[in-house]
Amino acid sequence: MFKPEPLKKGDRVAVIAPASCAKEKEIVNAEKSLALLGLEPVFYPSCFSRHGYLAGTDEVRLRDIHDSFSDKSVKAVFCLRGGYGCGRLLGKIDFKIISENPKLFLGYSDISVLHMAINNICGMMTIHGTMPSINWERSDEATVKALKKCLFGFPEGEISNPPGEELHTLVPGKARGRITGGNLCLVVSTLGSPFEIDTKGKILFLEDIGEKPYSIDRMLNALVLSGKIDDAAGIILGPFIECEETDGSSALTIKEVFDEVIAPHGKPVITNFRCGHTYPQIAFPMGAMTEIDADSRTIKFIDE
Repeated sequence: MFKPEPLKKGDRVAVIAPASCAKEKEIVNAEKSLALLGLEPVFYPSCFSRHGYLAGTDEVRLRDIHDSFSDKSVKAVFCLRGGYGCGRLLGKIDFKIISENPKLFLGYSDISVLHMAINNICGMMTIHGTMPSINWERSDEATVKALKKCLFGFPEGEISNPPGEELHTLVPGKARGRITGGNLCLVVSTLGSPFEIDTKGKILFLEDIGEKPYSIDRMLNALVLSGKIDDAAGIILGPFIECEETDGSSALTIKEVFDEVIAPHGKPVITNFRCGHTYPQIAFPMGAMTEIDADSRTIKFIDE
């Protein structure tokens, strides 16, 4: 798996919006975020475009992906925000352009489908982490520190949750493999397509937000039925934010869903890795060789 060159202060960074449209405040936030890291932002047309709930038409967003990777003057491509829309571009992206112009690529949530595709098709690591529209100037120290490690180097060795947040064991054991996955909804959306997630011998990372327990159950079961859970070497579960029922219904808890749907497959599973729709948020390199030890509750990224 190819690891793009780390950034240096003063580097020009492309900012694109391959999913939902941005608000003016998010553009301002992105300017402040990149200034904090000493980077020069180059905003592409999708950041200022709107087509319903999308950041411009598919053609506008697709062109920005191609142009930002082709542009030799920029050293990384940052997604401004998530939302919805990346899946509409998968069958249209010229991945040869990305392969021939490797550079750091940052985002999460809807960006998960782009991470999986770039990792698998281009053989290139990407960065799963916070996006600049939230204003990193006002973000917490743990989030910014983890992001810097990924952008200006490589987070080799054991990676820690933010203070006060412990990793937990769902199923004991150890596993080693390249890390893949992302937002559960987006991972499941690839099933049956040419861009279907490949979990064979890999560490599968999953997180989500705003889904009811039965929906999480259904999506995890889809991964079970498609063989993705059994194919994985191990599993890391991030936070599932606002996913518990709060109306007093007799729903299963998210923990019970994990116990009944994932645990029986016997794969080592670590839970509560604080990455995804949560802050503090730990950035990490998608596609990196990863070791998990669910007995000692540790996660390590290996620079190969």
